[in-house]
Amino acid sequence: MTSAGIAVGDTVSVAVETNGRGFIGFLVEMPGAFVRGRSEAELLSKAAPEARSYLDWLGVRGASPSLGRIVERHHCRLNVEDADGEILLAADKSPMKQDEFGRLRALALKSGETFVSLYDSCHHRDWVDSSRVRRTFYGDTPKTIREVFDHVDNTQHYYLSRVGLDIERKMPFLGLREAGIDKIEELFRNEGNSVVYDVDSESWTIKKVLRRFIWHDRIHGKAMTRILARQKQLGLIKNHEDPFCFGFR
Repeated sequence: MTSAGIAVGDTVSVAVETNGRGFIGFLVEMPGAFVRGRSEAELLSKAAPEARSYLDWLGVRGASPSLGRIVERHHCRLNVEDADGEILLAADKSPMKQDEFGRLRALALKSGETFVSLYDSCHHRDWVDSSRVRRTFYGDTPKTIREVFDHVDNTQHYYLSRVGLDIERKMPFLGLREAGIDKIEELFRNEGNSVVYDVDSESWTIKKVLRRFIWHDRIHGKAMTRILARQKQLGLIKNHEDPFCFGFR
């Protein structure tokens, strides 16, 4: 167990969600870590590298998971191939004490800070990555660094609404993240993690909301870092930051 409360072993547990066309897996011991693939085999092949990336982001040295094993499966009708999903992990439903909430809070804040630091390091924020021009279930894929950032910023309100919370919208990204998590902590003090919210036919808990904050930062942090790597390949920049430790160069 690391200081962040992350269990580290040779094998990581993966909860898989699929619609039959795409697969997404969530690393149970590492809230927000995820892998995607066109098959379960492809997805599992990415579990260990994703775990190492996550641990590098946390500054954990010497731990190196080498395998992933599926511990949960969930079938849905959503656009999993576009990273849509609804799974409520067994871990999302489990009781949560104050120390675990504190660790998840710290991870969600660190993730937000990392995402903002990545954005702040970018110079060509409005450069269009033509490889990202396509339609998804939620509309056009964000194709510039600024569009990626704005999408993640706006989605913070959506996650808070899943547990009945609302917050003033005209706030900077990190101010919103911290104020939102403060409200979640108030809710946690009243009900722990005991309530499962059914919103738009999807089940949510406080744990799931915190995990999804980190996941959403991470999936779009990967997108932003890939745009930067493409800018480097084209000679637009000499180098770029990689604070999430994705390794895209």
